[in-house]
Amino acid sequence: MTEIAHYVGAMGAMIFEVGTPDDKPHLLASHFSDTYDADLVRGYLLLHKDLEIANQAIFARHSKATDEIQLIPDSVLAATEAELLARPNQKTMMQYGIRYRCGALLNKDQLFHDRFSMQFGADAANDLPMRLAKASRLLPHIAKALSIGRPIQAMQRRHGTIVEALDKLDVGFCVLDDRMNVIMGNEEFRRQTEEAGVFRKDPRGRLSFRQDSDLGRARALMTGVEGHGRFGARPRKEALEVDHSGGPAATGALCIDISPLHKNRELGEGPVAGYLLMSTDTSRRYRLELPTIASLFDLSNAECAVLELMAEGKTNKQIAQERGRSLDTVNAQVKSILLKSNCANRTQAIRMVTNISSGFLVRD
Repeated sequence: MTEIAHYVGAMGAMIFEVGTPDDKPHLLASHFSDTYDADLVRGYLLLHKDLEIANQAIFARHSKATDEIQLIPDSVLAATEAELLARPNQKTMMQYGIRYRCGALLNKDQLFHDRFSMQFGADAANDLPMRLAKASRLLPHIAKALSIGRPIQAMQRRHGTIVEALDKLDVGFCVLDDRMNVIMGNEEFRRQTEEAGVFRKDPRGRLSFRQDSDLGRARALMTGVEGHGRFGARPRKEALEVDHSGGPAATGALCIDISPLHKNRELGEGPVAGYLLMSTDTSRRYRLELPTIASLFDLSNAECAVLELMAEGKTNKQIAQERGRSLDTVNAQVKSILLKSNCANRTQAIRMVTNISSGFLVRD
């Protein structure tokens, strides 16, 4: 956050969460610039909780219309500048030199997580749009890193370590160097390597894909910043969707995403320059956090039941048989689920809902 703020000439930046539908409203700043004092940040959010939650709802309403990450200036928060400056939270910020700020959703699949805010001094009055445009080029990469890292964070909260507990994850993780050599992989990654037929380790220890086209798409995610960002606020849309060897395309697929990994001293003697690969096998069974998912996407009880069976890797025909419904009815329900969740196919949908339910991706 400190480096991003410095890059665009901001006073600071932060990532935070707001309360989920079942919680009492709250704000939690998970990451912020080291120019900010942690106690002051917590005190500000506590003092101005109601105003800030209302402001974040306005930022989110303006931000969530598209797939791209849009930084919304604080001019949307009030009808006039005088009204904005008269508010208690704005007066508190101005005591510390903050005159302008902006907000954005880094993940539009999870509207209560990964909110972004950046703050500016009075010196930004003449070129604020240019600074926001400059920041917007970086945010898709932060969004993707947060999305891929959420299962690891859930596992770390439960077990306290990372490397030793990776095998407890129900999603595949693999660390690659810049030549695609496999440095390490968890148990689920090794299972996928042996059973899915999508990728393998060649005799030299490099990751190899069954299809050249899949390898090409993987390399496109490893070329640099230009390989990411088109769907910055919905990273799942950039992931590779690769069918199992001989498996039905409707259910047997891996959803593979790759993110740069520059420094992780926990994985060896020194920092690693390479990539983190995350692979979700959408044919496997996953437990879902259905109340949150239903609330986020306004799913009916019937759609929730269908989605749960989709997350068990079942085809539409199998779902129809289990629920005692016609195949046409189930096809219509699946289509409705995809439309409401802004997913192009069931592979994207399962990747999305498992990421929302990341706490359930850790085996006890």
